[in-house]
Amino acid sequence: MSLSQWPSEVPSIPARDAAGHKGTFGRVLVVGGCMQLPRIMVGGPALAALGALRSGCGLVELAMPAPIVVAGLTITPSAVGHAIEFDALGAPTPHALQALAACAARADAVVCGPGLGEQAAPIVRSIIVSSMRLVLDADALNALASTPDLCAGLRARTPGSTVLTPHVGEAGRLARGCGLPELATAADLAKALGAVVVLKSHETSIADRAQAWSVRAGTSALATAGSGDVLAGMAAGLWAQQPECLAFDLARQAVCLHGLASVQWSGAHGHAGLLAQDLASAIPAELERWRHRGTPTPR
Repeated sequence: MSLSQWPSEVPSIPARDAAGHKGTFGRVLVVGGCMQLPRIMVGGPALAALGALRSGCGLVELAMPAPIVVAGLTITPSAVGHAIEFDALGAPTPHALQALAACAARADAVVCGPGLGEQAAPIVRSIIVSSMRLVLDADALNALASTPDLCAGLRARTPGSTVLTPHVGEAGRLARGCGLPELATAADLAKALGAVVVLKSHETSIADRAQAWSVRAGTSALATAGSGDVLAGMAAGLWAQQPECLAFDLARQAVCLHGLASVQWSGAHGHAGLLAQDLASAIPAELERWRHRGTPTPR
């Protein structure tokens, strides 16, 4: 379907509690970032944190490698920082993994993977067993594709507690890791991994084990670095505010809102030059229009 109008079958997000405080609107943990010279990745987790905050989440915690966590907080200063310590071989220390697991256990939703790099597997393993609601993106998906025990851990999670957000390349790697054809559909991956899969492309497909849905999600302006990180953060932020929402419906909400934010930006600026920060900034207005049952931004 198209986003020419708001998809009526997507469940609405409840009105915001006028008497609420930051604890009312959920806690999200974002785990990501990489400091493996010469490779440094800061933006992905910071943008995911920004996406969670712009979707209305009350509190976001940002867990990143110790040398770059301050840089991440510079991008998203409203988040609370947690430094992940690594040993001389570049692996997260046992204490760091225990601390991450504790943070994940108290969060209402967790995003794991943006910019996490090659050290992702032990971190993903810790998060999979400790988080209630989990969004896996980027390098967490690459770790799943190459580490069989992570896939087994994923399948052992409570049904409906995990959302995967691969782009086409990541989906192909996941498919090969599961013994599926490289062009496996979102539904194929959802059945193989026991999770809701959001397969991102010009037409995004969302599937769980029982159902599938697709939408032309936004404009070509979304073809820019960091837009997927914002989506992962949005999904976790919306989920933290709606803990009873089905993961399939939550994923549809996030994808549609993400697409409509790009439409809003493109209406003013065109179809090129969107920055992920701009996309995040456009989210609140589109969310408010939906809550007030107004029409989406004119196209």
